[in-house]
Order: sequence, then structure tokens, then C-alpha cells
Amino acid sequence: MRCYTVPIDRASVACSLLILLAVFGASCSSPAPPAPAAEPDVAAGPGIVSGIAPRAAMVTLLPADGDEPMPAGPAVMDQYAKTFVPSVLYVRVGQPVEFRNTEDMPHNVNVIRRGTGAAVFSVATEPQQQYVHTFERMGQYDVACDIHPGMQALVVAAPGSRVTIADEQGAFTIPNVPAGSYRVSVTFEGRTVEQAVEVSGARTSVRIATP
Repeated sequence: MRCYTVPIDRASVACSLLILLAVFGASCSSPAPPAPAAEPDVAAGPGIVSGIAPRAAMVTLLPADGDEPMPAGPAVMDQYAKTFVPSVLYVRVGQPVEFRNTEDMPHNVNVIRRGTGAAVFSVATEPQQQYVHTFERMGQYDVACDIHPGMQALVVAAPGSRVTIADEQGAFTIPNVPAGSYRVSVTFEGRTVEQAVEVSGARTSVRIATP
């Protein structure tokens, strides 16, 4: 039997081995990790405006370039279970307020302007009846029932919807405020002062400059 020797092209063999190694390495390599999710931009969301004002002052945050639109419909303060509900009602200046009596006994709504003691109105509200009044001046108004002395409430009439009352130390907080330019309106002792504030980030601190 004859044996034949086949000539080997060493360059071709080396090239083929390199190709096989490249293909094998690509098939066995680990997949690339997914790109990390983008962090939420916390600063772009609503923030908190807080600060110091005169004690028990009414603090309102208003748009820098104008007034807010008036809410549709009246605000409502009800009377039932010998209680004013809610006990504190925030309304817009010029917005009608409906004082309801939804229980089966007569009540009275006696409203006095806080700070001055000036009488605003005093009316009887019979069962299932109502009385509507519009507060045309900013301020805080004490509400009471002359028939049931334990019934007391507060109406706060403000020029905007973002409003609060400073505590006994003068501290106040207004939450859920989008970033932007605002005016801080502070009403106390029968007068009102305003100053500009720029809201950005999670918290904006304000110290009211009073004369």
C-alpha cells in the first residue's frame, strides 16, 4: 500500500485557528450590563416654602406675574352634630361662602373680624337651610353659634389658594409649591406686606422683613 503525504499550508491553518478563536470568544462573552436608570430630578418637583413671620400672621404665596383664577362655586362650612365643619375654612377674597345647617335643630352664625372685633354678620340658620356671604376683605374671621356656645370656627379669607397661618413662634410652612417666581403676602395687625421669593429645589426658606 502506498502512502501519500499531503502538503500543509501552515499560514492557512493559522488563519483558520484565529477565526475559530474569535468566533468562540464572542459566543462565550457575558452580555453587556443594562444602562442604569436615570435618577429622578427631585429639584424639579413641588417643594416646600417655610419661614418666619409675625406670630399668627396670615401668609399667602401668590404668583409673581398676577393673581390666581377664582375657584368655581362657593366654599362650604356646614353645621352638624353641634359642630362647624370644617373648623378652619380657607377661602378666596370675593368667593361666596355657604353656611349650611344639615341637622334637625336651629343654629346661629355669628361672624366677627379677628383683631378688630368688628361684627360682620349674625344670622339664624334653620334646619336644612343655608346662608351665603362673600368676604370682600382679607383677614381672619371668628365664627360662633350663639345658641350653642361650644360651636366655634375660623374663616380665613386670602388673596390666593396657597395660604397658611403662622404659629405662636411665627413659623409657617406651605407645601406642594412648584418651582417659579412668587410674592409672599403677609397680613398681620391690620396691615399687609409683600416680598418676592424664588422657589427652587425641595425647600425654600423665607424670613419676612417687617417695618
